Amino acid sequence: MIYRVAASLLASTLSASAFHSPHYISQGCRSVLFRQRARIGDTIKRIPSITLSMSSTSGPSFCEKCGTPTQLQIPEGDERERHVCGDPSCGHIAYQNPKVVVGAIATYQDKVLLCQRNIEPCKGKWGYCQGFLELGETSRQGAARETWEEAGVTVDPSKLELLAIYNLAGMQVQLIYRVELENDTFEAGHESSDVKFVSWDEIPWEELAFATVEWGLEHARDMKDVATPAVQERTKLITEDGKWEVEEG
Repeated sequence: MIYRVAASLLASTLSASAFHSPHYISQGCRSVLFRQRARIGDTIKRIPSITLSMSSTSGPSFCEKCGTPTQLQIPEGDERERHVCGDPSCGHIAYQNPKVVVGAIATYQDKVLLCQRNIEPCKGKWGYCQGFLELGETSRQGAARETWEEAGVTVDPSKLELLAIYNLAGMQVQLIYRVELENDTFEAGHESSDVKFVSWDEIPWEELAFATVEWGLEHARDMKDVATPAVQERTKLITEDGKWEVEEG
C-alpha cells in the first residue's frame, strides 16, 4: 500500500519532536500527514539526494571536541556533506545518523494498552508505549523501559517478540515489539495524561498520534492469534515530486 503527502507539509515534519527530544525529527501527526492515500501500484521515482540534503543540514554548529565552529563540507573519501571542525589540527567530523525508536504493544486478555500523549506534538492523541533507545541498553530493554516510564507497567524484556520494523526516510528506525502482560495493573507516567486497556474494536483509530502507531496496532491485531508473528517491514521515502512514499518492505 502506498501513502502520499504534499511537500508543503514536509517542513512541519522536520521541525517538531514526537518524543519530546531536541534531536528527534518528527514524522508528523497521523491526522495531518496521512489523510491522503494514493492508488496501489503508482509508479514513483525516488530521489536519494533529497534525503541527503535534509540530513546534512542538521548538525552541530560547533565542534563537539574543541568548540571551534564547524564547516559543512565533504570529507576526503566520503560522498556527502558533514559538519567538520574548522580547526585543521582537530578535524573532528560530526556524523549524523538515524535515531532508533523502540516500542511495545502490550496486551492483556485480548485488550491492548494505550497511552494518551501528555507532550507535544500530537498532545492528547493515543498510542502504544515507545521512545528513543538509550545508550547501554538493548532494543528489548529500551522497549521495556518505555513501557514502565509511560504506563507504569513492568515487562520482562526476554518476553518481547519483534513485531514490526519501520524505516522513516533515513531519519529514524523503529523496532516495535509485542508482549502479553501478566496483569492489568498500570499507572500513567509524566508523559501520559491517561492510560487504559481497550478491546481491539475500541481502539480510537482516528485519534492515534502517528501513522506508524496505526500500522503497528493493525499488524498486532492481525497477528494476535499467531504464535510467532510475521515481522512487518515498511519504508517511508521521498519521491521525485517531493511527496512521501510508504511501501511494504
